[in-house]
Amino acid sequence: MTLDPDRDPDRFDPSREVPTGPLDPAADPDRFRAPTLPGLLGEGAFEQERSSLTWLLGLLAVIGFLGLVTALVHLLPAG
Repeated sequence: MTLDPDRDPDRFDPSREVPTGPLDPAADPDRFRAPTLPGLLGEGAFEQERSSLTWLLGLLAVIGFLGLVTALVHLLPAG
């Protein structure tokens, strides 16, 4: 199966998107939304800076998990 980029409905085509006047935030809210992570988070999301203890515990948990997986890979018989 060969892909035809001309038949892709999501492909950018400048001839289809000709600005007709000034930009209207009410008509195109996605263009005016903040592109940063806080602008993408939903209601009730944790948006505050995490403490050093939270980062440390997360790092220790990841290192512990990787150590456990490595130990299991080396202890289990192959085959």
